[in-house]
Amino acid sequence: MTKTFKVYLIIWTIGFIIFNAVTFISPLRVNTNIGNFWTGYIFIILAFLGQLLCSYIAFKEKNVRKMFYNISLVLISYISFIAFFVVGIICIITPTIPISIGIVIDMIITGIFAALVVITCFVINVVSDINDEINSKTFAMKSLTANSENLMKKASSTEMNEICKKVYESFRYSNTISDNSMKDINEQIQREYASFENAVNDNDNEMAKSISKELISLINKRNIQSKLIK
Repeated sequence: MTKTFKVYLIIWTIGFIIFNAVTFISPLRVNTNIGNFWTGYIFIILAFLGQLLCSYIAFKEKNVRKMFYNISLVLISYISFIAFFVVGIICIITPTIPISIGIVIDMIITGIFAALVVITCFVINVVSDINDEINSKTFAMKSLTANSENLMKKASSTEMNEICKKVYESFRYSNTISDNSMKDINEQIQREYASFENAVNDNDNEMAKSISKELISLINKRNIQSKLIK
């Protein structure tokens, strides 16, 4: 259970208790039709539980990005809760409304709410899967970009720093997207970068300069290849 959901659960519990207190204790309960009262009350309780379930699904994610996607689910649950609550209150305080009308209206709202939740969860999962796929395809190049930046900062001389800077900028402005057809060149770049990193750590300027040219050439070749794939 995340901290966000724990805070929400406290607020939800307070609201739930207040609703029941007002319903059973307050003199505002003037309905004499027992059937209408329990119809309205039960659907409001279901609305509370449905809203709690949607909020749990939304807030259980520890990943901020995925939690952001789930905000739409919370919004839908709030709108549906308000609709349930209004219809339920009308049923509770209005003895002249036929029970069947209240049940039909609440069932319609339930159906719409359930359909929206299913659709929203499906869309959220699709978008999340697409993002995960993109991240997995860009991870390798982003990782090399970050590593090359750190290597540049650790360069022991001005000349070495300039060599590392050229490599870093090549990574920084390269296309990060990969697919299966780029597997070979990606592996070549990773091997070449490993050799370049060793040369930098050994303070071998000539070797680092020589490898950097080959590495930059491979990065440029990869950029051309990625444009052709598009």
